[in-house]
Amino acid sequence: MATKNTPRQLDRRRFLQAGSLLGIGSLLLPRTLFAKPSEEDGGCVATSDDILGPYYLPGSPNTTLVAQPGEPGTRLFISGAVLSSDCLTPVPNATIEVWQANDAAVYDTSAAFLLRGTLYSDASGLYAFETIVPGPYLNGNQYRPKHIHFRVNRPGFPELITQLYFEGDPYIPADPWASQPDAAMRIIPLNPISANELEGQFDIVLDGMMAIKPNRFGTDGDLLPVHPNPMREQCSIHFNVFHEARATVTITDTNGRALVTLIDERKSQGRYTTQWDGRDASGSPVAAGMYLCVLCLDGRSIKAQRIVRE
Repeated sequence: MATKNTPRQLDRRRFLQAGSLLGIGSLLLPRTLFAKPSEEDGGCVATSDDILGPYYLPGSPNTTLVAQPGEPGTRLFISGAVLSSDCLTPVPNATIEVWQANDAAVYDTSAAFLLRGTLYSDASGLYAFETIVPGPYLNGNQYRPKHIHFRVNRPGFPELITQLYFEGDPYIPADPWASQPDAAMRIIPLNPISANELEGQFDIVLDGMMAIKPNRFGTDGDLLPVHPNPMREQCSIHFNVFHEARATVTITDTNGRALVTLIDERKSQGRYTTQWDGRDASGSPVAAGMYLCVLCLDGRSIKAQRIVRE
């Protein structure tokens, strides 16, 4: 849950000290350094999930200095707390992996692990890291808003894969993920510390489930809502491939019987669009009713969307 009230500016030196202590698992951080969750900000809800994306790398270094000194861009200080589903109980020793694009909107995927880090919440659930504001990058024919990826793990809670966005970003309204209603609490204000420094506060509320909760977007790809739906003459189908894979997009009936395959080819990472004209593989129009659009990657079903044919 992002704290939506305007937060008090942090003293940069204290912030850096906090971040350094968190990197070695401090038990003594004062909670006054951080914003507290507010019930007035929309109540207590678990932080919603988001796409993993194609640029995740395991094994990032244990550090709270995600952007090294000299990294181009506006310095950014993120702090917050990892909390249980009551938005009050701290979750200590949570593993928080973060990764992002650089100022020029490029991800580093080398062994240097630039703009990547693994950090841990302390006994009070607090965490902090220093980085730079990422640039927006072109995804297909539209830009993704500026964002930082989070992967949060703690025994007893489902894994959380999510993204942090920033208020005022003009690309949020058209983005399939940032524009989701439940992403609103992950769009935080950034406040100036100095001429080239910003800070933001982001509380992470873990779901209270004690079982595996799969990410709704998956980690390999995503099938976006079909438009228009219901359809008459034709509908557009948008899908994303996060890692190179053989992609198939198939229209089936509600019993899973394939009627027509629209896509069956190897795709590199990216966003793609295809259309369905309401016909089966023989070219005959299908009857009015409900159908399924199914995305598979490397033979595995990723997601299905219902389509109503009028």
